[in-house]
Amino acid sequence: MPKIVDHDQYRRELLNQCFDLFAEQGYAALTMRQIAQALGVSTGTLYHYFSSKEDLFEQLVADMVEQDIYSFAAELEKLPTFGERLEAAFRFLERNETRCRQQTLISIEFYQQQGADKVQQNAALKKVSDHVEQALVDVLKLEDRRLIRLLMCFVDGLLMHRMFEGEAVSMTEQLALMRQVITTYLDQQQVRSPGDVD
Repeated sequence: MPKIVDHDQYRRELLNQCFDLFAEQGYAALTMRQIAQALGVSTGTLYHYFSSKEDLFEQLVADMVEQDIYSFAAELEKLPTFGERLEAAFRFLERNETRCRQQTLISIEFYQQQGADKVQQNAALKKVSDHVEQALVDVLKLEDRRLIRLLMCFVDGLLMHRMFEGEAVSMTEQLALMRQVITTYLDQQQVRSPGDVD
């Protein structure tokens, strides 16, 4: 009897291995042939699932984001107040800092190779970014998109500073300060969701 292959599951397995490969060797340094060799598959198999290295990267980013959102939402969805949800989100970031840092580095390298115009006009990456923003709106139950974007920028900046400065930049301290900033802002704007009381 022929072996039944779950193509979507197999594609995800390839993507997970590619994440580790890109994190270790860098996006720019690898060709599709080298990626296939490292994954132990033929180049034809790789091209069956991904039309190009850029397509592979786009699918990798989308898949990573989907996994993160699923885990993130599972932890936060039942918490009753915004303060609890924000605190849990920050704890999630602390626990997953290494993975988040690797994601940031891979994205920066992709940006360097592709160039600003190409990255900013990339419909697949724009879709992923919009999906992340909407997921944060839904999970945190916070409609203020300016604040959501501030959070996204803050996290990216914090990860970058810790890459260069290590423990000299305390993640716990910075997250506590950001929580105060956000809470104060929301108090002033009076945009808390109904029933949210810290």
